[in-house]
Amino acid sequence: MRITNSTLTTNYLRNLNRNLASMQKLQNQLSSGKVVSRASEDPLLVSKIMDLRNTISINEQYNTNIRDSIGWVDTQDGALQGATTTLQRIRELVIYGANDTLSNDDRNAIAQEVNVKVGELADVLNTNFDGRYIFSGTKTTEKPFDPSLVYKGNDKNINREISTGVVIELAVNGEEFTTIYKGQPNEQKLSELLQDIITALEKGETESLSGDLLGDLDKHIDNLLGFRTKIGAISNRLEAAKERNESENLNLKNLLSEREDIDLAQKYTEANILNSVYLASLSIGARILQPSLLDYLR
Repeated sequence: MRITNSTLTTNYLRNLNRNLASMQKLQNQLSSGKVVSRASEDPLLVSKIMDLRNTISINEQYNTNIRDSIGWVDTQDGALQGATTTLQRIRELVIYGANDTLSNDDRNAIAQEVNVKVGELADVLNTNFDGRYIFSGTKTTEKPFDPSLVYKGNDKNINREISTGVVIELAVNGEEFTTIYKGQPNEQKLSELLQDIITALEKGETESLSGDLLGDLDKHIDNLLGFRTKIGAISNRLEAAKERNESENLNLKNLLSEREDIDLAQKYTEANILNSVYLASLSIGARILQPSLLDYLR
């Protein structure tokens, strides 16, 4: 095949443009820090990157759900601790009030303190987290207990999705830890027991105070502690889920970086090599391109 000056020139310019295109691509990668900047450059890689970003976004939402739930159950545990302390104080008052040597005035004073403690108990159990009441069931915008400790919420719990297909149930039914069952179908509300205690103190019913009322109060305290244990188990599960989520998200971000981000040192080396090749091409091109007819006519 006959090689003409036109052929040499065309091939040279084609190769020179290819070299310039490679340099431009490297410059774009170095300036953006990304392997690709347009989907047309590598559709399959871009699709994988988009899938990874979507998975990371979903995982971060799960992490938000987990952290919010942890804050919720931590608030619950703090409130239940306060409630336990208050009930223990009421128990001490019941034992003291059952003393036969006390006067009616003494027992009335004790009854007044118990009444104050009931109000304190209602306040602590009406604790809210981020504007939502933590023991109202799903009625999170309404206070669960009135000043007499009568429950106003519902018996439904709240579900939170913490991973794909994994849902955890937050225990938010305040009636669960303020009600004991004394043989089916009999049940006793904490509000009713506390009112009976106040009445017994005012009437000087010492035998009842040291007997059934104290025994029922102990059952309510045990019930509250049992519910607190349940909250602790939920907290442990959430902490474990948080660790898994953060570990998975870290792995996904590392994988995304491997696919999306350039190796800066490698790309600088490639850029220097291409620049050298380009300069060499210009030097050689000056020798390849023959003088034109106009050069001979000067």
